[in-house]
Amino acid sequence: MATVAANFPMAVTAKCQKTELANNYVKQFQSAEVDAILKQAGETKLIVHGGWTPVNPADPHIQELGRFAVDEHNKQTGDKLVFVAVVAGLKKPVELATLYWLIIEAKDSDGNQNIYKALVQETDLEMKKLLYFGEVVPPVN
Repeated sequence: MATVAANFPMAVTAKCQKTELANNYVKQFQSAEVDAILKQAGETKLIVHGGWTPVNPADPHIQELGRFAVDEHNKQTGDKLVFVAVVAGLKKPVELATLYWLIIEAKDSDGNQNIYKALVQETDLEMKKLLYFGEVVPPVN
C-alpha cells in the first residue's frame, strides 16, 4: 500500500504535465501548420482560413475519432500505439466535411504514454480519413 501511495503523486504530476502540454499546444495552434499538412496531402480544396472552434474532449464522438486516428496510424506505419484518450482539440467545417485537429494521449509499445496530434477529415456521410499523425514534442526550456 505504501508503494501505491508513494507513486500516486508522481502519476498525477505526469498526467497534469501532459494535459498542460496538450492544452498549451491547442492554445498556440497555428492554422498555417494544418494548411501545410493539407497541401502536402493534396487536399488544398479543404484550406479555408479561420473557423476553428474547440471540441469537448469528453464527447464520445471525439473519443471515437481519436481512436480511429490511432488505429489508422497503426495500420499505415505498423506501430502498435494504444489509444488512451483525446485530451484536447479543435474542429472546422469545410466543404461537405469537418476537419478535426486532435491532441491524443496514447501508449507506445514500451508502455510510455505520449501526446500526439492528428488531423482527421470526416465527411457529411461519416466517412473518416486520417490526413496527419505525429508526436507533440514538448518545448525545450
